[in-house]
Amino acid sequence: MTTFYKKFEDVNEGDLQVLKDSGEIEGLQLEFKREISHLTSLVEEVVSFANTKGGDLFIGIGENQNGSNELNGVDEVPDKAVLRFKQAIENKTDPRLINVLYRPIPLSNGKHVIHIRVPRSWNAPHMVKENNRFMIRTGSAKIAAATSEIRSMMDQRSHFSERYERFRVQRIEKSLNVYHQAAPFIMIHYVPVSAFDINSNHPVIERRQLLNTYVLGGATANPQINVNGLYNQLKELNYRAHTQIFRNGIIEQVSNYPFSHSGNETNLDEPMKFFVVSEFEESFKDSIKRQISNYASIDMADPFYIFVSMVGSMGVVGSRRAPVWFKELASVDEDMLHLPEILLESKEDHVIEEVVNAVCKSFWNAVGFAEKPAGAYL
Repeated sequence: MTTFYKKFEDVNEGDLQVLKDSGEIEGLQLEFKREISHLTSLVEEVVSFANTKGGDLFIGIGENQNGSNELNGVDEVPDKAVLRFKQAIENKTDPRLINVLYRPIPLSNGKHVIHIRVPRSWNAPHMVKENNRFMIRTGSAKIAAATSEIRSMMDQRSHFSERYERFRVQRIEKSLNVYHQAAPFIMIHYVPVSAFDINSNHPVIERRQLLNTYVLGGATANPQINVNGLYNQLKELNYRAHTQIFRNGIIEQVSNYPFSHSGNETNLDEPMKFFVVSEFEESFKDSIKRQISNYASIDMADPFYIFVSMVGSMGVVGSRRAPVWFKELASVDEDMLHLPEILLESKEDHVIEEVVNAVCKSFWNAVGFAEKPAGAYL
């Protein structure tokens, strides 16, 4: 028996009592601790779950001499214990484990068991910083991963990157040659870490009434069913965009909404291409929140990557508000600009804000600025 597949917030004393009465022993996805005497040991347990298949750790359940379990609870104030464990786990792991869940479960004796749920990490391998050990789970024990096992985890990440790059090239070609999307345009891909698994198939069509297919910068949607899932396209005079929600959970948004054109004072026959960053910031932030909601609607709980590309970006100039006349402006010197990929493991507003700022800062770097300019226009 395991509690790992029950909703985190629904695990209660009754479930723990069943574990106790059934004599449930620790296993691949289950671990008990009477107390935590060394935080490094706790971090090792959490890392071992994250690097394997995930699992539930309960602190405050002790093992008696006869091998039975006892719901002791912890003596520490539960909120303080949660904060102490959370800080240790986030500060002592590399890459940082930030999507771990924590909550105290009240007991009838007035104490609490601390429940820590560790999802399987798709950003493995994770290391315990204090001893440079990569821990994995085997049976009911945590062990240090061998070199071959570390290499295998890294190969899985490499395989994901290769599959996505092939996918991105195909989608850029289709946007240009089939959808006739005029460059420059922005392409955003939201890619669940499990998207390229052979069994990745979500009820996109079945739950289409619950899904938001608005295009980037748009406020209307009329989605159609296609072979890939759901597709929505907007065509206006100077505005062309589409959103595609794939059955494997990938969401694609293509739009020329953030771009505008203006005359070039030095050559009136060659209009300048402006990327209006302030407009993109707001639409991008809104888009991330919409996709989080979409994933909830199809029960996709995995973390996901965000990839942003600017196609036809050669000569694009940054503008914070609206295009104005400038004699000399730094511009993008690449025709295909890939901004930093970001793994979104937390859905908190401040994390979304950090994602948007990181992507936009990378664009400002591409046009010659170390940071987002403070001026009204550049």
